[in-house]
Amino acid sequence: MQSQCYPDRHSTNWFDGWVSCNISQNPITSYGETHWIMYDLGYDYILNETKFWNANEPKNLNYGINAYNLDYSLDGVTWVNLGEFNMEQASGLSTYEGDEGPDFNSAKARYVLITPSSNYGGSCYGLSELKISVTDPFLDISEEDGFNASVYPNPFVDDISLRIAALDESTPLAYTLYDILGRSIIENSLTMTEGNDTYQLALNGKNLSIGIYILKVIQNGKEQSFKLIKRK
Repeated sequence: MQSQCYPDRHSTNWFDGWVSCNISQNPITSYGETHWIMYDLGYDYILNETKFWNANEPKNLNYGINAYNLDYSLDGVTWVNLGEFNMEQASGLSTYEGDEGPDFNSAKARYVLITPSSNYGGSCYGLSELKISVTDPFLDISEEDGFNASVYPNPFVDDISLRIAALDESTPLAYTLYDILGRSIIENSLTMTEGNDTYQLALNGKNLSIGIYILKVIQNGKEQSFKLIKRK
C-alpha cells in the first residue's frame, strides 16, 4: 500500500544529484578524458534491474544524460561493457519518478561506471539518482557446492558464528574442529531452521591452546573447510 501518488518521485533541486562541467581521465583508459561517474558499492553483488532519474532541475534539464555507456567491474581495473543506452530527459516536475534502465542480468560486480557521450544540449552533464536491484552473492548457491558458508569472528576467543545458506535446508550439517596435527577436537551437527542463516558453534575456545585450527563443515557429501586462529 502506498500513501503517496508518486512513491519514487525525485526533487527538482540541482544539489540532489551529480553534475560534471569538466572532463577528466575516465577509469577506463581507452575512453580517454570524458564526463563520467563511478559507483563503488562497497561489496561484490549480483546486479539486476536498474532505474534512472535524470537531471531534474527545471532550469537545467538539458544537462540530463542522453546516450551513455554502462560498464561494471569487480576490481575497478578490469571492466565489462554492458552496452550503450539512452536515457529519457527528466520532466522537471516534483512528481518525476524516473525511468527503467538496462538489466545487468545477474552480473557480479562491485563497481558501476556511467560514461555519457551526449546530453540534451547543456554545457554540463547531470544525473539525479541511480537504483540497482542487487542480490547478496552469498545466497547464490551452485549445485556443485550445495551450500555457502562463512565463519566469524576469526581470530576467535571462545565460540564462533557460522553463516550458512544451503540448497537443502532439511538435512543437518556436521562440523568437526581439527588441531594443526589433524586430530579431531570437536564433532557435532546442527539443524537449520527456516528464516535463520546464522548459528553459534560452541568450540569452548577458552579450553583450547592458542594456535591454528581447521573447521570442516559437511552436508550431503559436500565439504567446506576454514582455517581458524585461536587467540587469547
